[in-house]
Amino acid sequence: MKIIGINASPRKKANTQSLVEAVLGGASETGAETRLVNLRDLTINGCLGCEGCKKQLGKCVQKDELTTLLQEMAMYDAIVMGTPVYWYHVSAQFKMLVDRLYSFMEFGENPETGETEIRSVFPTGKKFLFLISRGDPEPARVFPHFYQYLDEWLNLIPLSLGAGSYEFFHQYGADIDRKSAQNDPELIDRARKAGIELASI
Repeated sequence: MKIIGINASPRKKANTQSLVEAVLGGASETGAETRLVNLRDLTINGCLGCEGCKKQLGKCVQKDELTTLLQEMAMYDAIVMGTPVYWYHVSAQFKMLVDRLYSFMEFGENPETGETEIRSVFPTGKKFLFLISRGDPEPARVFPHFYQYLDEWLNLIPLSLGAGSYEFFHQYGADIDRKSAQNDPELIDRARKAGIELASI
């Protein structure tokens, strides 16, 4: 089992990274091969909307480190994607990654039903685990419905990529304390156990 963990937090050694590392640590206990990628360390660009990837589906035309990462992601059995919540949504780094995943898919018409559908060349059947760290408690004090929209939006990723299974792991009430997760042994242990489960056959 090969598992890649992608940390989309711009803050070093903060909550999202702590959770991703805990999951990968649990997975490695089972013998899984793991890798951590911090998006903040890569030179990455947002999607250009150029549709160049539709000429060769699955190949982004940009020449940055995210292009390489996208191809490498397709080689793993399971993908862990971690993001903090900024202004009721994912981090900018996470959004750039998701936008660039568009290079694997295109919209077409089902010849039998005539309905529009998504065709993806990303290898299907992979396991996904999404780690979301947010400052607000649960339930949120202000605009709680926006967090519901965020959860709904996140479902687009595994559904569009043909995931075999996917789960969400939330940290609530971190406020701005970058060590909130690290200082919560119960939370870290839950993340470790999630990694063990992710690596199971």
